[in-house]
Amino acid sequence: MSIHKPRSQSAVTGIGTSFDLAKRIEIDMGMFPPDAAYRGYVSIIRAQFSSISSATTCTIRICVDTAGDEMLLTDTTSSIFQGLTTTTKGTAMWAIDGFLGLVDNDKFHVFLKTNAGSVTADYVEITWADRRE
Repeated sequence: MSIHKPRSQSAVTGIGTSFDLAKRIEIDMGMFPPDAAYRGYVSIIRAQFSSISSATTCTIRICVDTAGDEMLLTDTTSSIFQGLTTTTKGTAMWAIDGFLGLVDNDKFHVFLKTNAGSVTADYVEITWADRRE
């Protein structure tokens, strides 16, 4: 079994209380060859935040498409746990514990929203394996 931890490549600022197509986060799941369809067992999804302003929870949606209409993971909410030394930094995590797959590619499209205020998503990381053991 191989464990993989792909993460988004750049921070997304100003994530607020509604899903915003302009703030979509793309994660390349790292299949080989690069155009191969993704199939794998997803364990944990972790979002690292900075510039937390009033937000205490984050809802995630993962989609096949960039428009956010065809979902792999429907809206799921996690508390945002603030850092011990810097309260404007924090982490949200979601346990998936299941197999996910794409038909044509290996790109997950992640959408985030908060319950109040805003955050910057420094990155989103997906821990997955090629099989469950």
